[in-house]
Amino acid sequence: MKNDDHRSFARTNTLLPFRVRRLSSDECDNLDCRLILGGVVFEDAPPPAVADERLRQWLNMLNTKLDYLISMTVPEREGFVSVKFEPLNISGSGMAMVTQEPVNEGDVLEIRIVLQVYPAKILYLHGEVVHVDPVPGKSKRYNVGLKFLNITEDVRDEILKFDFRKHRERLIKIRSI
Repeated sequence: MKNDDHRSFARTNTLLPFRVRRLSSDECDNLDCRLILGGVVFEDAPPPAVADERLRQWLNMLNTKLDYLISMTVPEREGFVSVKFEPLNISGSGMAMVTQEPVNEGDVLEIRIVLQVYPAKILYLHGEVVHVDPVPGKSKRYNVGLKFLNITEDVRDEILKFDFRKHRERLIKIRSI
């Protein structure tokens, strides 16, 4: 049987907080992948329901105050990121994900991925779309494959360390069964 997998790096399937944005042709001139340490990250999801009405009101008040303080002190340009956890497949040279946004082969995307929430390690990556396939049975959902562009060794090392940790966790889980 012939192996058509020519990847240079192992891939891992995971759930990570990330955000994707298509770049205009003007923005594609100076692509710089980078790593930001110590940013502020939170999951953009509503708080869980609480049965106790007084506790719910108190938690909502705290949440409102925190949202206000964060918005006043740590703007997004300084490493503040609000993202949702989404499934993706990542390696040192590219990634695959599902998106609702239609993209075309050749498009360049900016991807912000949070590898760990505290202390935050936020990767800013750029990837060229190398394939787009509709998700079977789901309208307006697309499987998208990306090849990273201008990735630095520091950023690639962070992805590889993350990938190694995920593979190690799986092996430990399998051995414990």
